Amino acid sequence: MISTFICQHCGRSCQRNPRIKNQKYCSRAECQQARIRNWKRREYNKNKKYKEKSRASQKVWRKKYPADQYQRDYREAHPEYVMHNRELQRERNKKRQKNQSTMIVKTHAIVLQPREDGVYTLSKVKKNMIVNRNALSLQPSIDGAYVLFKVKKQKIVNRNALMT
Repeated sequence: MISTFICQHCGRSCQRNPRIKNQKYCSRAECQQARIRNWKRREYNKNKKYKEKSRASQKVWRKKYPADQYQRDYREAHPEYVMHNRELQRERNKKRQKNQSTMIVKTHAIVLQPREDGVYTLSKVKKNMIVNRNALSLQPSIDGAYVLFKVKKQKIVNRNALMT
């Protein structure tokens, strides 16, 4: 009599391998990948040494292959991915704004405005309008350092010294 079981990943009924005592996954490649992935996840959560070793390995790999280099290499090796991504970005841009000349460029900035009393005010500006009235002010002091303070409704809220 042939013994069968139901695979935990794909749900198919499969013949049991007599060499594997508590078989839960069939021999298909994606089911074996799921079995290994589940084992690694369980081991990572319960075994401290395995977790440390895994993190150290990831750290070494990251040092050897920095994210920006990895992405650059991937894009060079997959030009169809780059073209598809650019097309999707153009569509998102069209939905977001009708004027294509100002896309992907910051339309807001922080402006340093001098006042009559020698203090400079930093204000957040978006589309030619000041959007944050809670400004930061930069004031020169006698010793040559600058004092940065946050102004909220004409009151100084926070003072921080900056060296020049």
